[in-house]
Amino acid sequence: MSSSGNRGDRAAVAKQAASHTVVAEALRQRIALGGFAPGDRLPTERELAGVFGVGRNTVRQALRELTEEGLVSTTLGRSGGTRVEAVKPGRERARATVTAGIRASLRDYMEYRQAIEPFAARLAAERGSGTARRELVALLDTEVTDLGAYHRVDTAFHLGIATTGDNEVLAEAVTRARTEMFVGGNALWLGSDWTRVYPAGRDFGCAFREEHEGVALAVLSGDGDAAEARMLEHLRASHRQFLALLGQFASDD
Repeated sequence: MSSSGNRGDRAAVAKQAASHTVVAEALRQRIALGGFAPGDRLPTERELAGVFGVGRNTVRQALRELTEEGLVSTTLGRSGGTRVEAVKPGRERARATVTAGIRASLRDYMEYRQAIEPFAARLAAERGSGTARRELVALLDTEVTDLGAYHRVDTAFHLGIATTGDNEVLAEAVTRARTEMFVGGNALWLGSDWTRVYPAGRDFGCAFREEHEGVALAVLSGDGDAAEARMLEHLRASHRQFLALLGQFASDD
């Protein structure tokens, strides 16, 4: 099978994981966590599509599902949009329960990623082509203007590491784990207080470079030991960042 065919298969896996039902559940969690209060207007379809990394039609289907459940309603016009409905009796979801579920899911996905991505970085360093390794370093100079752009270049970097190592099974595992984790976990991104992770006014491009430069340079130099170690350090730091974001909701209980 050609490499382009394999990339197509992995894209299909990602598309399947990013279904409207997954996006709808992520928004349910965000509402349950108090991130969107009754009466709040949700981000636009375009903004939500960017955050979740899906098409606008997927977002539209997710919103339609939430509308049918009575969680949101949509009005037209300049002052319209999709707004969160008041919580009806018997429909409350305990914030502590939702928070615990997200924390457990994060733990599982991050443990899995820590098991496979450091080795993927080692393979990228030890047998990746010079061109592919240089392309990873070039990503460090990507212009990153907001969190959505950060997420896109971060995805390109991690999946680039996985494919550079030339192990199709491992690359598919990395792709699946990352896609499922972030489509479900992006409920944490929406309207979160990112000063818990980055100082106010933080340049996201500089943040991306600082967080990934050690991995990229180790891969470029062909140092498998260093690439594996730097990736493990990076993933552990990422896990702490997500827990910090989650903490803002847990502290509101």
